[in-house]
Amino acid sequence: MHLYCPLCFAEIGEDQQDAPCPVCGATPDAWRRRDYTDRLIYALRHPNPEVRMGAIISLGNRREPRAAVPLAECALAHPVDVVQALAIVEAIRNLQASPERDEALNLLASHPARVVRRAVAGKGERQG
Repeated sequence: MHLYCPLCFAEIGEDQQDAPCPVCGATPDAWRRRDYTDRLIYALRHPNPEVRMGAIISLGNRREPRAAVPLAECALAHPVDVVQALAIVEAIRNLQASPERDEALNLLASHPARVVRRAVAGKGERQG
């Protein structure tokens, strides 16, 4: 099983899971005290795309506007993962209306993938 530091994502051994991270010094107690939304936002930087997708879905369900820009930055940091980017567009659209939500959609309007830009613009949606 692979374990990662929740802050810097350095791989750590199972015997070190309760010790400070050998790379960044983060402690498990400090991580546990963080707000759950903050932890999900940190997970957007995880090297494993499945972990990122779980965070994307959870953040969309939580509907907190402060997640909007980090979600957009995640999509732009992984431009070849179009499925992830489309899930991010959907998650951002689920967020409460806010300036952060608008800023995130503006950022994604310049995504390298055309299908993502079209999703941001609201084009290509299925007709019922």
